[in-house]
Amino acid sequence: MSQINISTLQQCINGQQLLRQAGKISRRENLWLTLTGALQTAITIAITGLIALLINSAVYSGSVNAPTLFQPSIINQSDLWQHGSWWLLLAALLVLRALLPLWQTRLADRASIRVRNQLRSIVLTHCAGLQLSLEQQFSSAELSNLLSGEIDSTRDYFAEFLPQQRLAMLAPLMIIAACLWSGWLVPLLLALTAPLVPLFMIIVGHKAAAASKRNLTELTRLGNLLSDRIKGISALQLANSCSEEQHNLFRQSEQFRHSTMQVLRLAFLSGTLLEFFSAISIAMVAVYLGLLYLDKYQIGMWQEQLTLTHGIFLLMLAPEFYLPLRRLGALYHARADASSVADHLLRLIQLKPPTGSAATDQTPLSEHNPLQQISLQQLQTGYGETPVGKPYSFTLKRGENVLLKGPSGAGKSTLLDTLAGVLPAISGLILLNEIGINLYNNRSWQQKVGYMTQQPELLFDTLRNNLCLGREFTDTELFDALQQARADDLVRALPGQLDYHISDSGGFLSGGQAQRIALARVFLHKPELLLLDEPTANLDHDTAQQFMESLKRFSAAGGIVLISSHRDEAEQFDRVICLDSLTTSESAHA
Repeated sequence: MSQINISTLQQCINGQQLLRQAGKISRRENLWLTLTGALQTAITIAITGLIALLINSAVYSGSVNAPTLFQPSIINQSDLWQHGSWWLLLAALLVLRALLPLWQTRLADRASIRVRNQLRSIVLTHCAGLQLSLEQQFSSAELSNLLSGEIDSTRDYFAEFLPQQRLAMLAPLMIIAACLWSGWLVPLLLALTAPLVPLFMIIVGHKAAAASKRNLTELTRLGNLLSDRIKGISALQLANSCSEEQHNLFRQSEQFRHSTMQVLRLAFLSGTLLEFFSAISIAMVAVYLGLLYLDKYQIGMWQEQLTLTHGIFLLMLAPEFYLPLRRLGALYHARADASSVADHLLRLIQLKPPTGSAATDQTPLSEHNPLQQISLQQLQTGYGETPVGKPYSFTLKRGENVLLKGPSGAGKSTLLDTLAGVLPAISGLILLNEIGINLYNNRSWQQKVGYMTQQPELLFDTLRNNLCLGREFTDTELFDALQQARADDLVRALPGQLDYHISDSGGFLSGGQAQRIALARVFLHKPELLLLDEPTANLDHDTAQQFMESLKRFSAAGGIVLISSHRDEAEQFDRVICLDSLTTSESAHA
């Protein structure tokens, strides 16, 4: 089985090249699909020849009034139709011809599923590497559409279009070779008219590709709008704007409907043109044979007279000659759709995570060596190449409870993001136990860190699953963590307690309640470094005091606490780090 990796796809210059690389995943299945299609064509030729022979034999044997309808010279003298073995052979060929498409469908589905699954795996792995920087380029609705609907829409391309491309060249050549048995003019007519089908297929296909891209854009806009309005439904209700936003959603959905119908119109136009030129070409073959049998001319034959067997054989094969080309044309819209999806996919795959840390060592950290200290040496934080604040140099030691202060824009949140490993440092060093480590996207480091941002990230799930995050904990452990965050009474009062469902971003809970649930989750997983961004912003004074006591117990047990806050709570911390003045002041112990 062929495999591709993210670096191979990132080197693609456009969506078409990405589709070609992705098609290599199912190369073996596509080869078998092409061979199966060629076998179907060979069986069709055999069936056509056998039927032509049997009809000629029946005419000769007097089953119809042969002298009245045909000249005796064009009928082969044969009695094949009276032998049961020929009919059994015809029945066997027909059964085999009917079974081959079933096998072909299974192979096609297997090929398409393999490609789509690997593309999803590559995308998800890449998104995990991008982490929070993904949100700057791709919204959750856009990513959801890409992973589900858009990648699934490439099924026809990988399952049918790719093998049909080869078959559209191979099958007509086989039929032309078979037709040469009868003469040279009919194969010449077929060869001259065949290019008309792909020509108009390409012309209409370019229009369909552009329409498909516009359709995907409309779908992304509709998804983003719907996701945004659902998240802000409470604010819309309070502002009494639901009716207006309903009209906006309807208008956007109508635009998507119109763009979808435009794609369908072009698809139907393509099919109509293909059918038209195929019918004209088949009619030319029929007219040639009719005039030939009326003795209007005698050209295009290897022998003196074209027999009835030859005529039936050619007339039955003419539609089969154009059938692979017509199928390819009907599938050309699948190529246009897949090309649009590939361009969208390539934009995501080519997103690069921010780089710039001077230390590049991402060696996994030992689980048995506790974190003793974190030293920052001229650490410059920022987004990409844009610095935020000034370079920082300070040390955090085991058992310390440290307050990070500074005006808005000084870089407090950016510094916490950098220490949590979700943003890379632009320059400078971070030393863990006096060893330089690159924290960005370092999984072993992130397992040691508990981080709560100003807007806690919660799942649309039960409180239990929000706390456990896939790990196993007893109810006692869960309520101990909730008690540390002063959220145990809150949970006990809810219907279902730990099995109470909440929405993402803490819906069905107040801001302070959602924040305490997020804090409980941090305490539950027992990190060595606790990073908190404005943890008491939504708490009342008494609850905030109780929470600070919990933090003191956490640091006393050997943890490191770094809190960013605007509140003047210096007396409750061991140290205060002021980012605006780049000085460190000691505070009195509480």
